[in-house]
Amino acid sequence: MSLIRKTGYVREEEPEGYIRLTDVGPHSVRLEWGDPGVTAYGQQKFKIKWKASSARVTYSYTTHANHFEIKQLQPGTTYDITVVAIDDNCKCFSKSVITAIPAPENVEYVSEDPTSISLSWTSPQNMDPSHYNFQVIMYKNDEETLSVDVESNENTILMEGLSPATEYKATINTILDDDKQSEPAVLIVHTKPLPPENLEIKNGATSVYLKWTDPMIDDKNSFRVICSNEANTIESFRTKKREANVLSLQPGTEYSFSVCTVIESEGKKLESTPVKITQRTNINMESVLMELGLQNHLRDKLTLQSVLELRKPSDEDQTEHSLRSLPWLFLRKLMMVNSSARLIKQETNKIMEETDIYEDQRGINPLDLITALFHCADPFLQQEMALKLSMCQFSVPLLLPNCDTKECTLMLWALRDITKQFRSHSLGEVALEENSIVQTDLPLISFVRLGKSSLSKSEFLNKLLSNNQHHHDTFVHRKLENGNINKKLCNGLVEMSWYLPGGKRKIDKFKEPVAVANLRGDIYEFEAQFTFLSETSSAVFLFCDDLDSNQKYLDSLQYRSKLVLVCTTDGPASRDNLRQRLAQMKLKTYSTIHKDRKMNDAEFVVKLQKTIAEILEDSTKVSIENMSKIAPDLGILVDENNTICQKAKERADLITQDITNIPEYKTKELPLQAKPWKELSKLEKEMCRLKKVRKQNIEHYKSELKNEIRNLRMEQESNNMRETLNQFISGLSYSLNEQQYFLKWMKITLDSLTRKHLSKLKEQYRDGCRNHTEDKERLRDLDNQIASSSLGVQHFMRELSQLYESAHFQGNWKYSNLKKLPEICAQLMLTGFPLELIDGEASNIPLTWIRDVLTALNNLTAPHNRIRVVTVLGVQSTGKSTLLNTMFGIQFAVSSGRCTRGAFMLLIGVSEEFRAELQCDYILVIDTEGLKSPDLAKQADSYEHDNELATLVVGLSDITIVNIAMENATEMKDILQIVVHAFLRMKEVGKRPCCHFVHQNTADVGVREKTLRERKIILKQLDEMTQAAAKMEKRGNNKKFTDILEYNIDGNNWYIPGLWLGTPPMAPVNTGYSEEVNNFKDGILEVFKATKVQAQDFMAFEEWIQSLWKAVQFENFIFSFRNSLVAEAYSKLCVEFNTWEWAFKKHMIGWYTKSETKITNMGTMSVQSMDALNIDDTLVDLKYEAAAELDKEEKILFDKIQQYYESDEENVHLVENQKEDFLNSVRGLRRETEMFLNNKLENAVLIQKGIEKVELIKQKHRETMKEKVHNLISVFRKRRKSLSESELDGEFKKMWDGTVRQYSFTALPRQDVVKETKRLLHNNLEMKGGAVREMLLNITSLDQCGIGPFFAKAETRNIIQIFTHSLPLEQRDKRNNLIQMACERIMHKSGEFITCKTGANSDYISADIQGLLCYIDKNLESCKDLQISPEIEASLKIHICGNAARAFQKMHDDYIQKTDPLTSLERFKEQWLADFKDLYYQRDQCQKKAETCAMQCFGPAVMEYIQKRLGPDIVDEMLTGERGFDFGTRSFFQFSLLKQLLQDKDFNLILEYVENYEKFVTEWISEKIIEHFSKEDTFLKLEMKHLNTIINKLKEAVRAQKQTDIRCSNEVRVVTNIHSFVTYVFARLDKELVIPIDTLTATLALNNSNPAEFAGCLKSSIDKLHQSLAGQLCREGDVRDKLNRLSQNRPQEVLFSRVFGCGKKCPFCKAPCEAGGNDHSEHFASAHRPQGIGNFRWIPEGKLVPDICSSLVASAGEFRCENTGHQWHPYKEYRQFYPDWKIQPETGSEATDFWKYIFAKYNAQFAERYNVKPADIPYDWFYISEHQAYKCLKNTYKYSKK
Repeated sequence: MSLIRKTGYVREEEPEGYIRLTDVGPHSVRLEWGDPGVTAYGQQKFKIKWKASSARVTYSYTTHANHFEIKQLQPGTTYDITVVAIDDNCKCFSKSVITAIPAPENVEYVSEDPTSISLSWTSPQNMDPSHYNFQVIMYKNDEETLSVDVESNENTILMEGLSPATEYKATINTILDDDKQSEPAVLIVHTKPLPPENLEIKNGATSVYLKWTDPMIDDKNSFRVICSNEANTIESFRTKKREANVLSLQPGTEYSFSVCTVIESEGKKLESTPVKITQRTNINMESVLMELGLQNHLRDKLTLQSVLELRKPSDEDQTEHSLRSLPWLFLRKLMMVNSSARLIKQETNKIMEETDIYEDQRGINPLDLITALFHCADPFLQQEMALKLSMCQFSVPLLLPNCDTKECTLMLWALRDITKQFRSHSLGEVALEENSIVQTDLPLISFVRLGKSSLSKSEFLNKLLSNNQHHHDTFVHRKLENGNINKKLCNGLVEMSWYLPGGKRKIDKFKEPVAVANLRGDIYEFEAQFTFLSETSSAVFLFCDDLDSNQKYLDSLQYRSKLVLVCTTDGPASRDNLRQRLAQMKLKTYSTIHKDRKMNDAEFVVKLQKTIAEILEDSTKVSIENMSKIAPDLGILVDENNTICQKAKERADLITQDITNIPEYKTKELPLQAKPWKELSKLEKEMCRLKKVRKQNIEHYKSELKNEIRNLRMEQESNNMRETLNQFISGLSYSLNEQQYFLKWMKITLDSLTRKHLSKLKEQYRDGCRNHTEDKERLRDLDNQIASSSLGVQHFMRELSQLYESAHFQGNWKYSNLKKLPEICAQLMLTGFPLELIDGEASNIPLTWIRDVLTALNNLTAPHNRIRVVTVLGVQSTGKSTLLNTMFGIQFAVSSGRCTRGAFMLLIGVSEEFRAELQCDYILVIDTEGLKSPDLAKQADSYEHDNELATLVVGLSDITIVNIAMENATEMKDILQIVVHAFLRMKEVGKRPCCHFVHQNTADVGVREKTLRERKIILKQLDEMTQAAAKMEKRGNNKKFTDILEYNIDGNNWYIPGLWLGTPPMAPVNTGYSEEVNNFKDGILEVFKATKVQAQDFMAFEEWIQSLWKAVQFENFIFSFRNSLVAEAYSKLCVEFNTWEWAFKKHMIGWYTKSETKITNMGTMSVQSMDALNIDDTLVDLKYEAAAELDKEEKILFDKIQQYYESDEENVHLVENQKEDFLNSVRGLRRETEMFLNNKLENAVLIQKGIEKVELIKQKHRETMKEKVHNLISVFRKRRKSLSESELDGEFKKMWDGTVRQYSFTALPRQDVVKETKRLLHNNLEMKGGAVREMLLNITSLDQCGIGPFFAKAETRNIIQIFTHSLPLEQRDKRNNLIQMACERIMHKSGEFITCKTGANSDYISADIQGLLCYIDKNLESCKDLQISPEIEASLKIHICGNAARAFQKMHDDYIQKTDPLTSLERFKEQWLADFKDLYYQRDQCQKKAETCAMQCFGPAVMEYIQKRLGPDIVDEMLTGERGFDFGTRSFFQFSLLKQLLQDKDFNLILEYVENYEKFVTEWISEKIIEHFSKEDTFLKLEMKHLNTIINKLKEAVRAQKQTDIRCSNEVRVVTNIHSFVTYVFARLDKELVIPIDTLTATLALNNSNPAEFAGCLKSSIDKLHQSLAGQLCREGDVRDKLNRLSQNRPQEVLFSRVFGCGKKCPFCKAPCEAGGNDHSEHFASAHRPQGIGNFRWIPEGKLVPDICSSLVASAGEFRCENTGHQWHPYKEYRQFYPDWKIQPETGSEATDFWKYIFAKYNAQFAERYNVKPADIPYDWFYISEHQAYKCLKNTYKYSKK
């Protein structure tokens, strides 16, 4: 806006210096006078006068200033002004002025439209309105176009007739009465452009299309488009086009759209008046799905497995839920068949609650939710949803609308899985009909509405379908939770439900089944749906209240079905009016139902019921399948009509189309699972149990069985694959989606065929039962036919498994597609397909098939392949499958009368965010056949079958659910007995089972409290059953149920009400049932969260299947169980324990070595110093120290075992039973080590006490000799003439000889070791009887005994020998040979014992002989089975003690000789002489003495140090080096031994291994040590390591002692000599080096060396010693010689004790025990041998026995021996005589291939060695290759280097 303001003016110009006007306004004038810029001085006065020219009044004012403002003047008036200078001679100035005329102010305009503007202003102030007016003039391009006069009392004017979009100049003048006017107020204005015309709109759900015409002629204009809602502007934009798309709108929302023309001119933007239009966007599918968080699933469909996936609970427990959580909560509840699934409360908008705007409530109608989910679900999830909706007695979608495309789909496929049972009254109560609902012809009654109806169709339908006793909301209606929320998606939905009679006339509302359809929405909007219903229905019930408004539409209706009009009326008049209206209409109705206000709902429902009943009497029936033929003609899609589905159907039909007689079809087309498979199952079980062996040789019998199995497999393999099966495999070979369709079609078709076939058979059976002259054979035949008339997908999968097993067995893959089957099956399992684990008909597991499927599954899922296993056990038909299905929403087959056979397993995924908490990736659920099955009850082995099944599934499970029907106490007790056996077995084999008892059909609200007593009674019964089961299983240490598993009387019992709420078939699933099952599931998941046991992977699970199944096939499960996971866990623990045990031993060896050295040095130190500790006190201290060290190390071992069991080590829980054995081994180790240490310490002290006495004598003699030498030197030095060397020699000899003759050199007394040995031997044998005492008396000289070879031959015959002589010659010879071999072994071991004792450079003590006799007794104890006679025992001990007496006597004599004082003195005579000469000649002895000391004193001590420490290091190297794994456990060691025997192919070595196992092992270990340490100077490196260590310690001791001497010499005048210096150096290393006192004293007794100089020389001498010893060690390269020289801590002995174990051997085949630790409670061997290898023979034939005890213990065979009193005893009960041995039966035919190979190869040599005939070896043993034997070893010992 531009405004120009004009002021007043003066009449004439005045000269400069006079009055000047500075401002002239309408009401005031400013003036100044005088010279410009000069300010008046304060003394001068001025008088101003003024008056209007037309007035008489003059005004004046006096001021000192030269300026003044005259105010309150009138506008447009002439004023005369005079200024008089009063003090300046009244000088006067004058001037005239006219005040200004004010223009209008605040001029504004508004462009009203394109051709007019509205001007507004404010009038001038302080002017009389009667004296002026206004003039408004409009200028266009400076040309006046319009002029208007306006009265002064008007301030606005509308200027019309202007041009659109044009710039005008508007002027407004104030005009006085005298025509004077003000300067104009000027304003630039613009008219608006013309607005767009013909605005049109097309709306979508999220966008709007706008279109208009341009009113302007030129194209300079553009358009602004504005989109807004009630709250704010959503979008504003400009466009040059005449159309626009507005995007990203919210569906179902009202928006306002405005469009205006925009013109820009000279920087001005002109916008027209906007053209507005308001429109609501459409509702679309995507918008609703976005609210629900399902938008991605419209294309990427939800799958059943994604819905069943276990998810982490989020807001499930809240009372209100977010919209996005509703689909998942609904699905979760629906999958659990929870009838409250539709009643999930949604979040409410708080603002809306406050404003109470009901219509805008957020949320979703349950029908919209269901519709949305059906659109987002894949076809298989749709089927499952429809099935679960039907089970809840909810309506299911028949026609599913699509609000985007306006199309609808017939949900034929979705409804295919629904099967219904009912009893029609017309067929009688006995006639039960069961069929797929889509194939059943039923009358259809449809309910629709036209316009708005005051009646709720759905609500009345619910009342119509509900029984009087129980109301159920089948259809959603407005009174339900969220049912009042406006529908967005479901309008046009046709729902369907059924009324099915139960055959009870008093309860059933309709006598015949009827289908009911309900159309959601107005038929006016959904003509296709209405037409479809009118075409397919028997009757259509049309609800309409407003006939007048809808008359035209009703008259045009075309329908074929009966039409029933339902209207509401207000009274009789209204009813009459309705009749008249109907009479006038063309509409033809079957009936009209009126409901007025007086009629209650019950009466109305009765009217509906009667009308429907009448219609049903004459109705047409149609199936949903037939509806699908009508639908396409009406433009309705059919969900099945897609290419993949139809192709899958065609493939399934090719297979099933020819099935008429199911048993015949199975025999012809599925032959492998029939007789061959069942026979194989029997043979495999017989291979384990060997019940029919009779008197036949076991191994020959097993070979025959294997041959029969091979023949059956060949028979299976010879059966060519049927075309049917080929087609089935082809169906599985397509894409995953096609596979699922194919399998579903197969299931649907086969189920239908089975139902039809069984229906006929059952009808015949019923007829036969009604017949009074019933044919029992006929009934039995029908019974068998019914049992074999089940045909399902599992039978085809079973046939595939047998094909696969056969191909794998033969190694003949002529059908290449078979190889892909495991992976295909694994992929199917990942989609939720249940796989048969146990074939219920053959009661067997196809192990190879299962193994390969699980292997494929493991590969597909790795690394996320951890599983937890949940299994259910229970009596048949107690709802086990239903329980699992409800818990997890899965699909195990359930149907009344069709019970699960065998066991099936199914996978459930765990969502990624839940895996860490649940500690697994999948839950594997196993459903089992019912225990106590009536079908099996008539079989003799039914109880055994139940036990096998229970044992297997309990063993496989992490949690076992025991399902108990409360109403059957007897069956409950039976099942508990079976379950207790299973749990006991699992506890004994290392699994800690978890069990939860589910008590079904418990409806009482206080059942948990009321059944506390019953639960305690059950627990008491369980305790009793546990004791009984423990007795039967021969595990008597289990007294209570809680001994075998963790059981809480409250936490492990669950009470679940009945499944149905009411009477089927119209009863829904009980919500209480679903809720309690859900609570139970949560309880199980909590167990998984809390468990410390790691989840297994699929391969571990497969191993459990293999081992458990093999074990249950044996009669004695516990002693037949062998599991590689348990074995591996045990092996790992053994490896760890052996490592800890060796660390313990090594530590104590090190401690003892140092302690022994200290004790050895104490004898020396006590002689050298009076201050030395008493040796007895030291012994006490060392014993205390040893106990403390043992306590510490024992605690470390205990802690390591505890930590191992608490660690995350895989499968550690499987060896929980062995924990106590290892703890006992630690206690035993500590106990043995403590006894060993105490004995060794006491012996060392005893020896040192003897040495101390001798050392005192030696010391006295050395001091005497030293004094004599010094005296002699003193005498010679006084002579003037020095003596020559020879003279000195003579004088020294004379002095030496005289001194020796003068003193008595008393040596240690010589003991008669032979006599002492004889005395101890007599004490040992004196209680053995008169014959033995006579033998002892006949010994003239014990040292003459034991010189020749020993023969185990008694001189007299005792009662045992008399009995023995009554045995056959062969058995007698064999026994004698065994005794001879045992004696030779004992002699060999005793010889090693003697060598070890005599190898030490110490004196004999009587404890050595006592230890030897105890050692012999211990070895004889291990041979007690041979019952060696006292005479043979005595002769053996006499023989060994004769050798020992000679050896110990020599040892004693050598020791006396070595410690004799005279000998000791004479040994160093030359040293004394040399020192005597050096002292006499006063030679410097420092260097010489240092070198002598280093070489003769330190050198031997250093070598002894190295010798003592080599042993543990060698052991360390062997345990950690390349052969360390071989010594890891006893089992690995056995593998190494046997592998060597296999490679060497030397019979003599094998014989040595068998006959002299200990000797063989010792020599083998020695050879391996020599072999290892002969490479790369390994032994030398160990020696050099210790040499360097001790030399450095020695140097440090010398340095430290030198510093000490210097410090002492500075502080006190102390004179030290080099003898003391060296002694102190040794004292610093008193636990490392043994002081060689004789050498030290002789070397340093005479010297004149300075200690300080000596210390320097000694350091360099030690360096020379280092080089010298290193060279010596290098020269001595023979490792064998070095190894033999080791006297302490011999490594071969340490390793032997590590791997040899307890030394026990199998009582039947003499295989060595391999159990870990030494205090284990049970002995076991991984592989047993043919008994002939151990010289067992058949007595009559004299042939070696090929039987293997691991086969015999599973057979009905018998044995006899000395332990049985030579009475026959069953092998199965061998533990009565050998309770410590656990001989596991062979779990596979290849388990003993190694020994079979050896025996077959060397049969003749064994026979020759034992002087018997060769064994009759089964022919198949000769076909075992060396490779197979080696493979057997690896598998048996689970040997794999990692």
